[in-house]
Amino acid sequence: MANVSSPVCTETLTGPAAWRSSDFTDPAQWTTPLTPDDIGELFTALQHSRQTGKELGDITREDFPLDNLARKLESVSTALVDGRGFAVLSGFPISADISRSDIELMYWGLCAHLGPAVTQNGRGEIMVPVKNYGNGGLLNAATRGYQTNEALPFHTDSSDIVGLLCLRSAGEGGYSSLASSVTIHNELLRNHRELLGLYYAGFYYDRRDEQLDGERPYYRNSVYAWHEGRLTCRYYVRHFIESATERFGLDLSAVERLALQTFEAIAARPEHKVTMRINPGDIQFLNNNVIVHARTAFVDADQVARELLRVWLNPFGAPTPPPGHAAFREGMPQKQIR
Repeated sequence: MANVSSPVCTETLTGPAAWRSSDFTDPAQWTTPLTPDDIGELFTALQHSRQTGKELGDITREDFPLDNLARKLESVSTALVDGRGFAVLSGFPISADISRSDIELMYWGLCAHLGPAVTQNGRGEIMVPVKNYGNGGLLNAATRGYQTNEALPFHTDSSDIVGLLCLRSAGEGGYSSLASSVTIHNELLRNHRELLGLYYAGFYYDRRDEQLDGERPYYRNSVYAWHEGRLTCRYYVRHFIESATERFGLDLSAVERLALQTFEAIAARPEHKVTMRINPGDIQFLNNNVIVHARTAFVDADQVARELLRVWLNPFGAPTPPPGHAAFREGMPQKQIR
């Protein structure tokens, strides 16, 4: 087993990120509606950004100027980085008379005010559709979580912030559940202290065939890190741990399996999780440092496929995590396409 990459936090943590479901009585507590004036600013900024002639990935917040909406996004960023760790913007314009490219550029420009985006896969994509690709479930070694309609257990993504814009919701299912990884840590410290070191040492994950030439097809990453007085979490999809074990003959002991089961069981307790449906025009933002999220399986409606657009961001001025933690936070390396 690898050395623990950071000291183990042995204090009970408090603050807005250490929430329980009873702290929220109304979705209005985490939802910020976009007003007609906000939407007007988006369309004005869209035209400005078009005039720059830049490709989508090169558009910065300076290329997408916002006024009052920028200040609203500053409040959202504060809630994400220093608060509860999640937020929803509602009412983003996605009507049929708006082109897909305009929707994507407005979404990108809005996200650019929170922080720079990073690549999400070996193809170097910076905005990916989250939908059922029909290429098999997570037992398929080439499938990533965003490509399947299967249920996804509690996990984090790689970047600090993940944004999900809902274009179309599912016919059935597809509900999103969130839990505080700070609260989970407090519970582990209180009742499962003997397991804590395993989370700081980490687990091996399958690269899902997205490694570069010469790289190992798996990597090790810690679940928790305590660095400069801040607890951070990266709990990637458990299926990738299990497939790394099966495909590459890596050890996964019974106590390590227990640690995985215990983490997810704590997250799934009703007193710890908040469940929501992301509706068309909603943007869900999550801080992976303090939030783990899950999704129920979904079934597409007739002739209409559930689809969300995902962006990975790192907030402006965000602290750098310690070595051995938050693998691919700066983006997935781009493979050479042959």
